[in-house]
Amino acid sequence: MNKFPKSAYVHIPFCHRRCFYCDFAVIPLGNNVDTLKGFGSKTVKEYLHFLFKEILSIKHKSTLSTIYIGGGTPSILHPKQIKELIDLFRENYGIDYGAEITMEVDPASFNQDDLNGFINAGINRFSLGVQSFNNQILQKSGRRHLREDAEKSCSWLKKAYISDLIKSWSLDLIQNLPLSGFKEWQEDLKKAIMFSPPHISIYDLNIENGTVFKKLDNLGELQFPSDEEAIRNTESTHLILKSSGYSRYEISNYCLPGHQSRHNKVYWKGLGWWSFGQGSTSSPWGEKLTRPRVSGEYKEWVIKQYKQNLDSTLTNENFAYKELDEKIMLGLRLKEGLDIHKVFKEQNWENNKLDSNFSKLIEEWEKFLESGLLVRKGNRFFLSDPKGMELSNQILISMFKWWDEIN
Repeated sequence: MNKFPKSAYVHIPFCHRRCFYCDFAVIPLGNNVDTLKGFGSKTVKEYLHFLFKEILSIKHKSTLSTIYIGGGTPSILHPKQIKELIDLFRENYGIDYGAEITMEVDPASFNQDDLNGFINAGINRFSLGVQSFNNQILQKSGRRHLREDAEKSCSWLKKAYISDLIKSWSLDLIQNLPLSGFKEWQEDLKKAIMFSPPHISIYDLNIENGTVFKKLDNLGELQFPSDEEAIRNTESTHLILKSSGYSRYEISNYCLPGHQSRHNKVYWKGLGWWSFGQGSTSSPWGEKLTRPRVSGEYKEWVIKQYKQNLDSTLTNENFAYKELDEKIMLGLRLKEGLDIHKVFKEQNWENNKLDSNFSKLIEEWEKFLESGLLVRKGNRFFLSDPKGMELSNQILISMFKWWDEIN
């Protein structure tokens, strides 16, 4: 492991409004926000002041090979503000030649001039949150954009990629949203492929506590795809994307050759990363640190950490990845899986304990190995595609059961 992380995540919490499925740490600012000099600019500038202060609080660091600006809706910010953020990293951390610098964008929050501004600021990869191209589904999900907005955004990004102005871009869809039956989902997939995004992320809808969807679901007012439709949706995702040249390299992520998300693989492989901003979680050396989700508490935390030197409160002595169950879960999500024995050795367990825990885990997984949902090559384990990835929860539940028992 590197002495200091070479990846950084930055959380921009601002949105025009909160989507009905969202439980992230976000700050809705309304439709008329102007982050540079108009409505909402004072709130944004105050947040950026504390965000930059936190970034500068790290004294010991390496140059960065990936930066991911997420949210929220980072594209609410003006390109000048994005440039200031990237320049801050360049001047105080350094950015490797060929670094992947990703920014999440929302179809209703930027235009072509903004896109060019973000590119000139240093962004070379975009993640576009389309979620659906169906206006009824978008409206039912609390999305602000329409199909026409998504199509225009895809066209701009496709043109920028073909013109070599950016290295890659990703299109995000959410599977099994209300009203998204088999026919609607097929149409969404085919529409996405029409724009040839080098990377596609397909997320399953989760109903989280505190969301509008949770309240509506409790009232019985949401019309979700039937179980049969949901299964057909999942199967069609694999077949349609595979036949279109996309490789599934992680449970929720597909790409054309050479377009895997370098930044996200840092998380999935349990490598160290910095994280900055309200509600974000860093893991420089295996020990996780989550910032407060509420603005006032986050600002107080930054002031305290700045005085104490943030990185002096983190240590890489006697490194051991404490969330071993999480590391196994994330590693299994990848197409290549992970070497369980190697992961165990990182725990610094004595040989007897290592061998005993390894044997117990194999016992838990024996039925999945026999059914072909899980595949073993030496000490490397990975999910079969598509069945193992589609039924991964069964395998992960058995692993969490094992983790509870050995602890």
